[in-house]
Amino acid sequence: MSSEPSPAVKAARKAQARLALCLAEGRHFRLEAGAGAGKTYSLVEALKTIITEKGAALMHAGQQVACITYTEVARKEIANDIEEHPAILVNTIHGFAWAFISKFQKTLRELVANHVSRREAVEAAGGMHEQNVEYSYGFFGIDEKRITLHHDDVPRFFAEMLANEKFQRIFKSSYPILFIDEYQDTDPHVMNAFTEHFFKPAKGPVVGLFGDHWQTIYRRDYLLVDYPNVEGIDKGSNFRSVKPIVDVLNLLRPELKQEVDDEETTGEARFFHCNAFTGQREDSTHAKQELPREALAQSTERVKDQLKEDGWDFDPQRTKILMLTHSAIAAERGYPNLAKIFDSNEAFAKKEDATIAFLADMVEPVCVAYAAGNYGTMFNQIGGIPTIRKSADKAAWRADMDALLALRESGTIGQVIDYLKSTKRPRLRDRVAERESEIARLGDEATEDEPNSLKRHRKLRSVQYSELVELVDFVNGFTPFATQHSVKGAQFENVLVILSGGWNQYNWPRFLDYNTTGNIPAKDEAGYYRARNLLYVAVSRPQRRLAVLATQALSRNALATATRLFGQTNVIALPMEV
Repeated sequence: MSSEPSPAVKAARKAQARLALCLAEGRHFRLEAGAGAGKTYSLVEALKTIITEKGAALMHAGQQVACITYTEVARKEIANDIEEHPAILVNTIHGFAWAFISKFQKTLRELVANHVSRREAVEAAGGMHEQNVEYSYGFFGIDEKRITLHHDDVPRFFAEMLANEKFQRIFKSSYPILFIDEYQDTDPHVMNAFTEHFFKPAKGPVVGLFGDHWQTIYRRDYLLVDYPNVEGIDKGSNFRSVKPIVDVLNLLRPELKQEVDDEETTGEARFFHCNAFTGQREDSTHAKQELPREALAQSTERVKDQLKEDGWDFDPQRTKILMLTHSAIAAERGYPNLAKIFDSNEAFAKKEDATIAFLADMVEPVCVAYAAGNYGTMFNQIGGIPTIRKSADKAAWRADMDALLALRESGTIGQVIDYLKSTKRPRLRDRVAERESEIARLGDEATEDEPNSLKRHRKLRSVQYSELVELVDFVNGFTPFATQHSVKGAQFENVLVILSGGWNQYNWPRFLDYNTTGNIPAKDEAGYYRARNLLYVAVSRPQRRLAVLATQALSRNALATATRLFGQTNVIALPMEV
């Protein structure tokens, strides 16, 4: 005799039944699945049902269900779960969009010619002829024989094509059902096109959206978008965390109440604060009432010692520390000179600077993949497998990459960039190449009237590249907002979240204060939702134990928020030495 299903299983089955009904009746839907709800499981189960019920008919008609994912990792996971069934096409948005638009070369040439930012380049190349439009390395270029698209051109041109009824009909005839994973992070051009041409008129393929707008960290639209003619389905399950942690999540987000899978498993959720500190606090623009550096480090170690006494194991395989810390910690993390160059941490730690973003998101993954022997991953990162006709071509690639790895260890950022200018493996992104060209034009010494971005780029060139490696390791391994979503979607047995000052887009005392008062000035709304979403992502990672440490001084209202979320006995004033 089978046991009674858990509350989480019951909630999941209810959501899945509503999803299946939408598919059966041909209605658009959105599955809003909070952290730990099993969003990917719901998506895969829906695909498996379609395969069972319609797989043969789809293949006979030459059609597929399209499933657009946010990352290559997610694409592989879903494709493996459905055993690469030919009735299902799983791809990233760029891969999927390019596969669709690449067949219409004449239209693509027209779109390029009409694009405002491309007109000058088109004219300089002698205009449009019968060039072949390609997309491989993600950089725009045009000559007499070919046009290469920029990374951002692909979703934009895909969206523009969907404005044409002919392409809408072709799209629907090829893909009668479309699933979008992590819809909240999907390119806005694409989502706007789906809204205008599929949702509003209630036509086109049946579209299923899967995601969670509370886990939007990188975009500016933090509120739940009201897509017309799209049925909302909340999946109120949590298969990850124990009840004390889920209770915090439900109090933080009461509109999406989650049910736990195992009500008996023990765990904890605690909140530590540093209001007992009576010494002089920092009061900089982005670190209001923050602990001084020595006390900041001391508070972290004191919490860790307390948690160890209570049974926490800080082995990295079991416990994750998610840090939003003051830039002074950069010295301890190994990138002090990088931190000194920028006015705000976001510019380098969140990779808002174009040069940092290129090195962190392109060069580093390429180097790491090459060093590990993952050549397929390396070429995918660059944008496709290059033409290698003979053994000499392969040897040249190896020589170039070996030299790059050597520079990575001992050279400066400038030396690495100079080397990449000669090898183009990988090729510099447009904005980085433009900065290099401008410096070459102006000379080695900075001028008074040149842009700050150029002045920073000059300083960056002299920094040891090893600091960039340390920065990437910190961002990808210790913070919940890495570009590759290295923490978002992940789970750990125990998590310590450190909320500190020094980040101009995340004001934790203000967020906690507003969460109690509900009085959020219009100028602070975006910051409030950014902080809310980032906190939600961070505190929803643990399975068994959660601890939060707030190092800035907290107001009475801010402490009231902590007490409401964690319970009075779980809000602890950390003993502090002056």
